[in-house]
Amino acid sequence: MDYENEIIELTGEDGDTIKAEYLDTVLVDDNEYVVLLPVDEHECEECDDCEAEVIIMKIEKDGDEEYLVPVEDDDELERAFEAFQEQIEEYEDDDYEDEEDEDNE
Repeated sequence: MDYENEIIELTGEDGDTIKAEYLDTVLVDDNEYVVLLPVDEHECEECDDCEAEVIIMKIEKDGDEEYLVPVEDDDELERAFEAFQEQIEEYEDDDYEDEEDEDNE
């Protein structure tokens, strides 16, 4: 499933729903995880003190169907988050190198 540029609606066990924007997919120990950013209609755009928390969900497959399930294990969640941070750093490094190449032309 292609999640890129999508807003995903998650439904909790209590029936509450959360809308979240897809950020990235990471692979850890042959498991795939999606990293989502909750979309808050009341988000403060000018405040630098606000810190966004991401949601990490594991992708499980049943035949051709994919399901997002919560990660229950704290160690597994930490490994997925670290993989996400590493990917962000790689993207930033690639962007920096691209900017340097453009400046040298």
